[in-house]
Amino acid sequence: MIKKVDILGVQLDNYTVREAIMCVERYLSDHVLNTIESISLQMLIDSETDPVLKEVMSSLDLAIIGEKEIIQAAGLESMQRIRETEENDFYFEFFKRIERNKKSVFLLGDTQEKIDALKAELAEDYPKLIFAGEYAVETCVGDLEAVINDMNATTPDVIISVLPSPMQEQFLYEHRDKMNANIWYGIGGVPVHKKKHGILARLKSIIHRGKLVNSMNKYDEKKEELK
Repeated sequence: MIKKVDILGVQLDNYTVREAIMCVERYLSDHVLNTIESISLQMLIDSETDPVLKEVMSSLDLAIIGEKEIIQAAGLESMQRIRETEENDFYFEFFKRIERNKKSVFLLGDTQEKIDALKAELAEDYPKLIFAGEYAVETCVGDLEAVINDMNATTPDVIISVLPSPMQEQFLYEHRDKMNANIWYGIGGVPVHKKKHGILARLKSIIHRGKLVNSMNKYDEKKEELK
């Protein structure tokens, strides 16, 4: 199985969930911030015109393919990877591992409503998960140093971001060196739902896949011209 996938100049990891969780275990014992994000079709499309978004995605320690349409667009018809991605297996296994290892999480979001919804869901699914703190950026007055100070004061093991993309990547780009934690896990670009997506969401994904394939073809043509 191909482990790295180049899409529009961004290297995505095509690990099985088991392999990716092994990386998480290693990150939890590191003394530096390791970055993980779930990558969506829209993020890849937007990266063509957003250099910061592209740079951040390219520098992630673990770039998780967040939508099965990305796998299909890349021509990687692995039924195992499609199923794992469609069922959000990495997300659920990640929190199982964090709970089992008794690691603490800090929730970062743009609105309190979004943070409350995530916290309620995580508390229900992972009752022993330790919440170190939370911060809604909408409540911040002035620059974002207050967010970093509050975050670091709680000494979390893991920072969970539900900031929307590309705000999420801009925050990571500007403040990565200031955050004291083992793992940054950004899921704001790929919302996770327990229930299956409805027909409108599936239709939107199909449209985005078509846009991505078109962009990939143009990108490959430019590469050939430069040879």
